[in-house]
Amino acid sequence: MTNENSQNEEMNNIKKSLDLGEVINEAFEIWKKTALIGGLAFMFLMLILTMLALVGIGYFFEADKLPELMKNFNPETLSINGMLIYFAVVIGFTVLISPFVAGMLKMAHDADNEQEVTFSSIYYYVNSPQFLDIILATAAISLFSVGLNILIKNVMPNTSGEILGFIISYTVSILTFITIPLVIFKSLNFIDAVKLSCTRISNNFFIVLLLMIVAGIFSAIGIIALCIGLFFTIPFAYSIQYSIYKRLS
Repeated sequence: MTNENSQNEEMNNIKKSLDLGEVINEAFEIWKKTALIGGLAFMFLMLILTMLALVGIGYFFEADKLPELMKNFNPETLSINGMLIYFAVVIGFTVLISPFVAGMLKMAHDADNEQEVTFSSIYYYVNSPQFLDIILATAAISLFSVGLNILIKNVMPNTSGEILGFIISYTVSILTFITIPLVIFKSLNFIDAVKLSCTRISNNFFIVLLLMIVAGIFSAIGIIALCIGLFFTIPFAYSIQYSIYKRLS
């Protein structure tokens, strides 16, 4: 246990840096190898999850009232209990898809290492030794981020509270950006992965922020192609995430 703690402490103390151009270029090369398979896998996953969501919503609400309900839905108008249920569903959904997100990262890893990129990679971590840590890491990050957001909005129920809540939530997302890659590729437990991610990202915070913005813009380009293209540009975001992890791990 002592040796393990010493190794983790040593990893935390190592400072590594990112080069914006290198990360983008590498991510683009990885994306070219994963765009088709990754896009199809992500499309299939979203189709399944959408069907499950519709079945679940249909269980609680009448089908003919759903369009009007969705049109007028606003989380800010919910009661405390309603808001807690809403955020619990959002967090539950995020946790549910986290092993599949890990599968998208495996595709990027395989492409980078000249291995075959396969459709089945998206399910690779569903039944794996890392499954529990993937779930726990995602749940812990989501709960912390959402909890802070709710707390700030209750303390500051105005525009400044909205802005501060967004900034803090996004900051948490940035600092924990390579947590899942550290779990699946370095076999770290979720606590050590979160700690190491925060340490490494904090030294490159604004570069990672810029890279996340680039990934978001590139992924959103797919909306132009009747929204279907979005599925095939989204894998670029995971290519960026993997490339950042590779340089900071």
